[in-house]
Amino acid sequence: MRQILDQLDAADGGGDLDDTADSSSAIAELGHDSSDLANERVYDRLLRATAKRPLLIAVDDINYVDSPSRRFLRFLARRLKGTCIRLAMAERTGHAVSYCDDLRTDVLRLPYTSVVRLWLLGRKQIARRITEHLPQLPASLPAPATKQLAGDIHDLTGGNPLLVDLLVRKWFTSAEPTRAAPIVDTDFHDSVRVMISDTDLPDIRRGAHALAVLDGLATQPRLARLLGIDTATAGRILGSLNDLGMLVGGCLRPEMRRALLQDESFTARGELHSRAAHVLFEDSLPLAQVVEQLTAAGRIAAPWDLPLVLGLVNRALKGGDTDMASRLLKLAKVSAVGPDERCAVEMLLLRTTWLTDPGLVGSLLPTLCRAARRGVLNATDLAFLVRVALWHGCAEFAAELMPLMREKSPQSPHPVEVGLAEALYSLWNGMPIDWETVELCSSSAADEPYGPGADVHSLLLGLRKIHDSMNGGNRAQVTFWAEQVLQGIRVQSSAVETLLFACSALDHMGSLPAARPWFTQLSEALEAYPSPLWKALVAVVQAKISFELGDLGSAHRLLETALAHKPWHEWGSKVVVIASLLVETLTEMGRPQEAAEVLDRPVPVAVYQRWDGLQYVNARGRYHLATGRLHAALADFETCRDMSAALRGEAPTIADRTDLMVAWRCGMAETYLALGDVARAREILQQQLKRLPSEEKPVHGITLRLIARTTRDEGRRLSLLKSSADVLERYGSRLQLAYTLTELAAAYRETSRLNLARTTSKRAQRMAEQCEARRLLDLVTADAQGAGRDKQPVDQHPELAELSSAERRVAVLAICGHTNREISGKLFITASTVEQHLTRIYRKLGVRHREDLLDKFSTVFMSRERSG
Repeated sequence: MRQILDQLDAADGGGDLDDTADSSSAIAELGHDSSDLANERVYDRLLRATAKRPLLIAVDDINYVDSPSRRFLRFLARRLKGTCIRLAMAERTGHAVSYCDDLRTDVLRLPYTSVVRLWLLGRKQIARRITEHLPQLPASLPAPATKQLAGDIHDLTGGNPLLVDLLVRKWFTSAEPTRAAPIVDTDFHDSVRVMISDTDLPDIRRGAHALAVLDGLATQPRLARLLGIDTATAGRILGSLNDLGMLVGGCLRPEMRRALLQDESFTARGELHSRAAHVLFEDSLPLAQVVEQLTAAGRIAAPWDLPLVLGLVNRALKGGDTDMASRLLKLAKVSAVGPDERCAVEMLLLRTTWLTDPGLVGSLLPTLCRAARRGVLNATDLAFLVRVALWHGCAEFAAELMPLMREKSPQSPHPVEVGLAEALYSLWNGMPIDWETVELCSSSAADEPYGPGADVHSLLLGLRKIHDSMNGGNRAQVTFWAEQVLQGIRVQSSAVETLLFACSALDHMGSLPAARPWFTQLSEALEAYPSPLWKALVAVVQAKISFELGDLGSAHRLLETALAHKPWHEWGSKVVVIASLLVETLTEMGRPQEAAEVLDRPVPVAVYQRWDGLQYVNARGRYHLATGRLHAALADFETCRDMSAALRGEAPTIADRTDLMVAWRCGMAETYLALGDVARAREILQQQLKRLPSEEKPVHGITLRLIARTTRDEGRRLSLLKSSADVLERYGSRLQLAYTLTELAAAYRETSRLNLARTTSKRAQRMAEQCEARRLLDLVTADAQGAGRDKQPVDQHPELAELSSAERRVAVLAICGHTNREISGKLFITASTVEQHLTRIYRKLGVRHREDLLDKFSTVFMSRERSG
């Protein structure tokens, strides 16, 4: 009453001065006992005011009306008919407590009352609100932009008038009033949180936070279970939030969800995420959604425990999702209680990530080795640690673990892994394998594949077959057994060492290109089982094969594919294999700047103690040699020499085979040739030739080509180059064959066999183009353009003077490759006349057939023809 009368007095400028009894203060003095009298007097005051203007009485939040006010509003509502007074009362729905139920019932019984439901604003209504501000702007938005802005605001607010007005106001007062995008800032997020707090429905704030955690997975029963409330209360929470425009499709709108998740008062977020994960797990939802909730929780807490989490890990591993399994294990590692439990989790985490996360492996190996010293790990775990240490180049860890493993090996429930570790360790160190010990370790009926994707049985069998054949030097047997192992690989169950050992054996024997069809089939099989690790490994091997066969473009594309599936930082020490191939490929493709960028990337220091490091240093030397940095190249090849000697001291078998796989002596000899030290180059090449085995390899052809460059005898030089070309062509190394053909073309020119030189040079150029070898192509082109066809001047051929003009014309056409019939047609003479001319030409020039004519006199005839 007081508010109504005060506003009337203010509108009337103090009201009727004579009627002081009707003032607000006078009515207030009546008190609650005289409420009927007060109601009459206020009503009379309102009627007198309607003589001047109609009145609208509006009451906000009628939910909280007190008892005297209810009596007055009921009194007033019954007397409105026939007056110029209208009464509007606003009730907020969704509240738990309301004091206006009886008032609402009484008022709605009156015949002249009506209920107006205020719905959320639509897109057209929001657009209308925006256009109301446009006349005040210096530049107005076009209609499509206004429609787009209204749609964006509706998507953000759901049509909530309070939030709509906030965004429109922000847009109107922004520094860019014509921008067609709403501004969402902390004020918007604060308004969302305040709006929920103003709603007095029990648990609505907790319910909103729970909805934010569940995101698109929220249902009424699931929300009730998560909060521990009945479904009816959960339904009221959802209905209230929906009335506020915060839900779309049963989910919170993105910005409103962000506002709730960023709420500083939301201290129980981790606990709620953990419970949400358990609710989703009980509802058998996809594992990825359960893991997402656990990851958001940040640790393993009630109602979860370690066995339950490890069950999820096993499910993830069976599905081939090692990334999800590693995420769960990292959480379990943080939440583990006690050193034993932590060690068990770390061991399983290592088994899951040892091929995909070298950084994590580097941190786990030292701690697990300390646990091994304490005697916590069994023989199977120790054997697996040996495999991991060898894979990542940590030979010192492997050497420390081997005695510990041998002490516990009789107690191992899975002795096959112990035997595998013994075999791999012996192979790594170039020592003979004691197969009797290995077979004793693996002869248990209790053997089962242990760990994710570990078919160690087939690997151990393949190791023995290939190893025995390699020791016997039987190239055909090595190739046979290695291909048998490759054909038996299953990407879902085979150990990665199966692939790598078979490839290494084929590479040592120079038979890797022969396995190209099997890798093509394996690549096709990976389409059905898209394992990034296996795809990357197969791509690297295919790239190596392509490089050896001279297909540089394919090699580069395959290496990019491998790095796309498994980035640089995930390869660990094996990254030097990719780096070596990339550097050599880019260098030969004439892209030295990109090769330099690869060399700038860091590689593990441990690789310089392995043959992989020898490959890397050799590739760096080839790069320096190709870019003219001869002294840097010589330093790299000398480093290769020292590394090879060190490997020979530690592992003679590996070192001897490495000399065959990495032709660093050829690179050193080529560098000495570029520096002008022919004698030193010849000495190195003779050493290389003596060390080569009886069976031919590409290095045979390369060595013969370089020896030819140190030879002065033209006949021997041609013989060596032809032998080099034959070896390389039989092997299928097109790039090295193109290099030899380039040298052979130059040798033909020097011996005045110009036709053969031209034919050979064109063949070399064609092969360089097919290999995409830009560097070699530039060399071939420069050599063909810069070399003289005939080093003897024209004036030093007196026998040419004996030829008549007609004979010279016939000789020129013959040199150009025309047949006798074509020459007769061009010169309008008979074919027999052409034959007679050629006979006299051969006799006068001292040649026997057309090829000799081409080799000795082609340049002279063509130059005279051009000058004539």
